[in-house]
Amino acid sequence: MNLKEQLAAEIKAATELYKTAQAEQRDMSEAEAKAFDEHCAKADELKTTIAKLAENTKKLTDLMIHDEVVDIDDDEPTDAKSLSERYIGMPAYKNYAKLVERGLEPHDIHLSKSRIASLKEFYGAKAGTALTDSLVHAQAERLATVDMVNRPPVTLLDVITRGSISSESVEYLQITSVTRNTAIVPENTGDDAADKQKPQSTFGTNLETASVYDYADGYTVTNKMLRDSQVLATFLDTEFRYSFDLKLADVLLNGSGTNGVPKGLLKTTGVQAGEYSKTGDEAMNLVKEIRRSLTKLRKVGAAANAILINPEDAEKIDLMQDTTNRFFGNGPWGTGPTTVWGRPLVECEQVAAGKVIVGDFKQLALLDRSGLSVEVFNQHKDYASRNLVYVRAELAAAQVIWRPSNFVVLEAKA
Repeated sequence: MNLKEQLAAEIKAATELYKTAQAEQRDMSEAEAKAFDEHCAKADELKTTIAKLAENTKKLTDLMIHDEVVDIDDDEPTDAKSLSERYIGMPAYKNYAKLVERGLEPHDIHLSKSRIASLKEFYGAKAGTALTDSLVHAQAERLATVDMVNRPPVTLLDVITRGSISSESVEYLQITSVTRNTAIVPENTGDDAADKQKPQSTFGTNLETASVYDYADGYTVTNKMLRDSQVLATFLDTEFRYSFDLKLADVLLNGSGTNGVPKGLLKTTGVQAGEYSKTGDEAMNLVKEIRRSLTKLRKVGAAANAILINPEDAEKIDLMQDTTNRFFGNGPWGTGPTTVWGRPLVECEQVAAGKVIVGDFKQLALLDRSGLSVEVFNQHKDYASRNLVYVRAELAAAQVIWRPSNFVVLEAKA
């Protein structure tokens, strides 16, 4: 248990003693008061120790690289082109790079944690991969020439809502049904028996809790790669984004809701169900059922903004042909957004083959708690003796499903 964890434990113990006496509307007993004072004294001592350690760390840093400190706030991203370039522009990495240039590379490497972006920026247009809403909803255009525009693929994380959360958990009302009683209100006369009251619509709700979960991943790199900022930037751009994309998408959809894992969309009560037949023209049956799902959503006041589908099932739709073997869709020479009934078809490996989700994915939200941070150190196994370092990225986020009925999950049936 580190010092901060010890401090939290002492504060918790003192708080429990106080709350117990308060709940029973009495003063603390002599033994309780003594224990309370001991916990408070220990907490105060730990707090002083932690502050002193932080002060000493700062002094050492100033002594080592005082003349090399870069005037950039370590908590704020810089205006670099990509998130990885933001990291190599942070004081933690810049100071390390200055030491390397002077031949003073430290044996004990530890580049402090640097917050480089919020999740909104990580999956936003600035990151260079995600699409804006207007592009997500763009319709495919059939031209007589080859479309040379290379658009990045739309992913689940492009079509959901991204926001932030300031606490470790929050209770929210998940809307399961709506009864609309909108009506014309007549002119009343003052007669209590005959006068009409204004109508009121009602919501059926469940009280749900959105808790923050920590996500982390790390990779081993060589000291040479760490010294080369552009190589490190390229590595961070590809590996960490790919890793977090896969994990977040999987948890948003398939999270079990148990054993420290949040509850995903497919485990949530209230999602509408549908099915399509694998007999005959399976792709055509699926396309027709997607259209029926749009009607189901309209009946609950929802409008789908995307169709989530496994790549194997998306392939079947792309290969649909008419009686003269012409492709119904873009065909092999066309690029651009693939749509079905005007909604973008989003390929997602985290959706099982034979299962399709049609819905308003703005009702599925990923709430950022701490943003994305990167830390580098070689105090890991025997890395220092092998000229290796461990690069770790972390983020904390909660997920919310506002209206489960705004989604239809289709299953293939024989």
